[in-house]
Amino acid sequence: MQNEHHPDKPYMLATGKKAVSRLNLSERIFGPATRRLLTAAGLGSGMRVAEIGCGIGLTARWMSSQVSPGGSVAGVDSSSEQLHIGGKSAAESGTTNLSFHEGNAYETGLPRNCFDLVYSRFLLCHLADPAKALAEMSSLLKRGGILVCEDHDDGGIFTEPATRAYKRLVEISDAVNRSHGLDSYIGLKLPRLFREAGFSQPEAKVNQIAVLRGVEKRFWELTLREAAPTILAADASTLEELDAICEEMRKIAQDESVLLMLARVTQVWARKP
Repeated sequence: MQNEHHPDKPYMLATGKKAVSRLNLSERIFGPATRRLLTAAGLGSGMRVAEIGCGIGLTARWMSSQVSPGGSVAGVDSSSEQLHIGGKSAAESGTTNLSFHEGNAYETGLPRNCFDLVYSRFLLCHLADPAKALAEMSSLLKRGGILVCEDHDDGGIFTEPATRAYKRLVEISDAVNRSHGLDSYIGLKLPRLFREAGFSQPEAKVNQIAVLRGVEKRFWELTLREAAPTILAADASTLEELDAICEEMRKIAQDESVLLMLARVTQVWARKP
């Protein structure tokens, strides 16, 4: 039950204007580690970069500032609503080296062997065939180009002390993912998937995000509410149970004695041979 638009099944979360607040919160939570990752992987001025599953372009816009002068960023997403918002925001901010393209993870429509760096975050967790998407991303890279991917796994979501709400969140997420042919633990498998895609020496780092207070602690409550129609369609829960879980999550968010392990994110990068 995770977070970018994909070509396999109807998207599980909101898109367009309804998604902006959650996506901004997601960037607030995950963006700092992403920026450190991309910097460590070698993002720099003059590079030609592509982001697959770019959403409304928050990370893509930051990357565009890092590759200036002389570089450019192409953002790809299958949601025209997301791309419209991203394009409008880029124009309003005066960003001129960022372009948006409608496509999907299996067929991006971007030119082959042209990019210095290709990036995705929380994309493969939405795909029934992540290996096919990695092959597509690899095909976009020049020889020596850098592939960078981040994804999480449901095992990194829990509270201390344990709570029923978060135990059920993981169970519901896994049930929905299985009904769509998705892997709830794809993040931990990224290093192996990179090697199978021909990247023989991937680098890997795991980032566990924990919160005690603040709006970040409501992330999964807000996500669960957005995903309710998909959850109900998969018979993974009932509306009454979802309401009860969300109410418990709201109370947990206000209780600073409960530590929420928000997500465990595996970050992997490697150069194309």
